[in-house]
Amino acid sequence: MAGWSRMRRIGGVSLIASLVLGIGVAQAGGATVTGSNYSFKPKTITISKGQKVTWKWVNGSHTVTFVKGTYDKTLNKANPIRSRVFRNAGTFKYYCSFHRTFGMTGKVVVQ
Repeated sequence: MAGWSRMRRIGGVSLIASLVLGIGVAQAGGATVTGSNYSFKPKTITISKGQKVTWKWVNGSHTVTFVKGTYDKTLNKANPIRSRVFRNAGTFKYYCSFHRTFGMTGKVVVQ
């Protein structure tokens, strides 16, 4: 029971840090980012190698386009969910090609 209590405290601290700092903390299976109103939320996601990030459409039409690489997917009503598994450590920056000038950018940090 003491181990469970400790895990709940750690999870609570991660959730609080995520809410206060606007930094996404990956759950066991990965992390989720929403795209709407000219922003990705959260802007930064931290995951472990081998985990998946899922982008979910809320409104508008957006892209998930990585600065380096060939991942360029449309996120809209017809394609409301896009996912990518990250197998290598590093920082991966991405943006919406339609709304980059509005600051619609994000970052995946893989540890």
